[in-house]
Amino acid sequence: MNVHEEVLQWSVDRPMWQRDALRRLVQTNELAESDLDELVQLCKTPHGLVDAGAAYPLAKDHLPAPGKRGEAVRLTSIIHDRGVNALADGQTLRFGPSMTVVYGDNGAGKTGYTRILKNACRARGRELILGNVTSGAAPPAPVVTIKFQVGGANAAHDLTVAGADDRVARVSVFDTQSAGVYLTEKTDVAFRPLGLDLFDKLVRACKAVRSRVELEQKAIATSLIVPLLQQIPEGTSVHQLLGKLTGLTKLEAVHALSRLLPEDAERLSNAEKSLLDLNANDPAKVKQQLSNRLGRVKALILHLQAVESELSDDAIAAVLAARTEGKRKSDAARKQKEATLEGLLPGTGTESWKALWESARSFSHEHAYPESTFPVVASDASCVLCQQDIRAESAERLKKFEAFITSPIEQELRGLREKFSRLRRGFVDLKTSTEVVESTLAELTIDHEALVADVRSAIELNERRRVAVVSALTDDVDISAERPIVAVASLAVQALQGQLDARITALGAKDVAAERKKLTGEIQELAARKLLSANEQLVLEEIERKRRHAAYGQCVNDTSFAAVTQKSTSLTKAVVTQQLKASFADELGKLGFRHVEVELKDAGGTEGVLYHKLVLTRAPGVTLPKVVSEGEQRTLSIAAFFAELSTADDPSGIVFDDPVSSLDFRWRDGVARRLVEEAKKRQVIVFTHDVVFLLLLKQYAAAEAVEQLDQHVRHQSQGAGVCSEELPWVAMPVKKKIGYIKSEWQAAEKLERTGEQDRYEKEAKYLYGLLREGWERAIEEVLLNNVVERFGVGVQTLRLESVDVDAQDYATIKAGMGKCSKWLPGHDKAAADRAPVPPASELKADIEALEAWIAAIRKRRP
Repeated sequence: MNVHEEVLQWSVDRPMWQRDALRRLVQTNELAESDLDELVQLCKTPHGLVDAGAAYPLAKDHLPAPGKRGEAVRLTSIIHDRGVNALADGQTLRFGPSMTVVYGDNGAGKTGYTRILKNACRARGRELILGNVTSGAAPPAPVVTIKFQVGGANAAHDLTVAGADDRVARVSVFDTQSAGVYLTEKTDVAFRPLGLDLFDKLVRACKAVRSRVELEQKAIATSLIVPLLQQIPEGTSVHQLLGKLTGLTKLEAVHALSRLLPEDAERLSNAEKSLLDLNANDPAKVKQQLSNRLGRVKALILHLQAVESELSDDAIAAVLAARTEGKRKSDAARKQKEATLEGLLPGTGTESWKALWESARSFSHEHAYPESTFPVVASDASCVLCQQDIRAESAERLKKFEAFITSPIEQELRGLREKFSRLRRGFVDLKTSTEVVESTLAELTIDHEALVADVRSAIELNERRRVAVVSALTDDVDISAERPIVAVASLAVQALQGQLDARITALGAKDVAAERKKLTGEIQELAARKLLSANEQLVLEEIERKRRHAAYGQCVNDTSFAAVTQKSTSLTKAVVTQQLKASFADELGKLGFRHVEVELKDAGGTEGVLYHKLVLTRAPGVTLPKVVSEGEQRTLSIAAFFAELSTADDPSGIVFDDPVSSLDFRWRDGVARRLVEEAKKRQVIVFTHDVVFLLLLKQYAAAEAVEQLDQHVRHQSQGAGVCSEELPWVAMPVKKKIGYIKSEWQAAEKLERTGEQDRYEKEAKYLYGLLREGWERAIEEVLLNNVVERFGVGVQTLRLESVDVDAQDYATIKAGMGKCSKWLPGHDKAAADRAPVPPASELKADIEALEAWIAAIRKRRP
């Protein structure tokens, strides 16, 4: 039974939402926000909180075929626009598909690039990306793009955008911080065999679902009716009901009090208004206020009536009739066009052609022939379109065009289109509500809330009706039969107009002394019931709240992941631990670490993750750093890193930041061999300042036929991290050294040519020094055929077979190096012996002499 089958068998006893989550994870690898939303609903369904429908649990048909392997993620470049450390702006650091070595001295800018990668890739510890804090100015925000490939497809990740890219995160980084973690802490298995990662992801799903469920539970933990109860006057029947509300309260009792008859609402409205009027200090002022309101109400009535008229069935029928008639005429015009304009260019007679013809008419009237009737076809006239003489055939065609345009059918069609456009514009430009209307409604809300709600509802319905008509006219389709009917609100507002008229008339005639107490009690009771009616659903939700709160508690129990951790631990021990231990031992052997017994042991699990730790076999209670040297610590950490990779089904790239820090030659050689070996299978990127290590990597890469890309990072005037695809001078082969000297010679020759003799002489002496180093490298690399190499790991005796040195070689070397030595800076010459520095032409000849000697040796050897 494989891992997926184990997971399937174990999942049978899990809550249904977890089984559904496992299916999604197997099929899509990750859960999107929409998945989590659906899983929350599935979690709540068994407890009566929602009805999300049937879940689809993990089944055997969902399991992937064994041995499936993901596509590799390979970095192609880092594009630093600005803002990271002191890195120069506009730099691109490139990476090859196999082995890439990024060399740079201390302070050259390598750390800036590795910090970028640690933030985007998988790393045991991330470092904060700062700007250039030493510049004295506020650093700009970082702008960095990481380009990469997934399989063969190109992609890019903008580091300035919030959130990580899961694809880039599949690339792993090893650095000093990683080394410390592997040695001193228990570490999780970052790479899990296909299937075991389901436990990690299911734990995250449990946490996410629980968090959302608890958030919903918290939202109903507080009584919903406290603010409402505070608004209800004590002593009213509504206050008594809400004060004793429980989960057992009968819904009918709430319905009985909240149900207001139309006459109850009218009685409340009249009582409130009467009390306000009677309590006014200045009845005349109240009367004036009512008169002003009456004017605004009348204006509102006129607006509503206008909208209702414009959206009436008759108005819609009129515009549809105009459209239908226009289509009929359009068909007739089309037939006329086909008969009249047959055999002409495609599109002749179309609207765009008509526009062309009318433009020609305007040009003729306004410019070409202002005194003549269009089209002008006299024998001496020119065509206003092509401006050539008009022949008889052309004249007849132009007349035919004009006859077509001015035909009765075309005229009628134009009139119908104008009518349709005008009627359609009436719907398009119609404003179902205005600022004045909204202002009036806002004022009326205080005293006529229900009426205003009805008016607003009518405005909304009429707007939807208007939009439906406009949409149908725009798309030239039938108007949906389900469109809203015309909502007539003007009649209700007219009733309000009558009330205002009555209040204005009767204001001064009422005696309020005997009525005040009665009105107050009546208003309080009716207002309380009205408030209950408006909040009836809230009260019903409060009755339901306590039952739902308990149901949410059951949902929280279903998100427990203790069983997930338990199963993950047991399965990981069975599947991963032995492989991890064996891989670690194998890696130690590859690195030549055999003198101290160290092994990986499991260190327990939590939240679906099993941890491991490096321990001394014979002294497990003693931490490794107290026993092994720094170089041995680094070697053990690299072995642990590669062992961890062995558990992955992912061939994505790996990055090493200064992997040989603190290593002597023996460990450095082993690490170089191991990195080159790994570069046969995946992308390997190495950042280093160690020239010896750089040359070891190049030597082993060449021996194993591993493609290698060199990147040189330097600190220059524009900042750190300046990138170039060349080795440092000390590591260049003689061919590239000569190429570099030639490039520098061009700059020196320009100095001589422009009369800057002092600067030329200084540069020429510097180049003679480099040329001497070129002779030395040529002796090692060409004459002696790399039998002995500086920084090499041994003497290549088999290469002696091709070594042949004759007397001419000695003479050539003596002459070339002797001349170079003469002009090296640092030799104090006698005043009488001060010869002029060789001119640029002579310097060039000396460079070419070395190049020619190398070519001659290679030519004479088989």
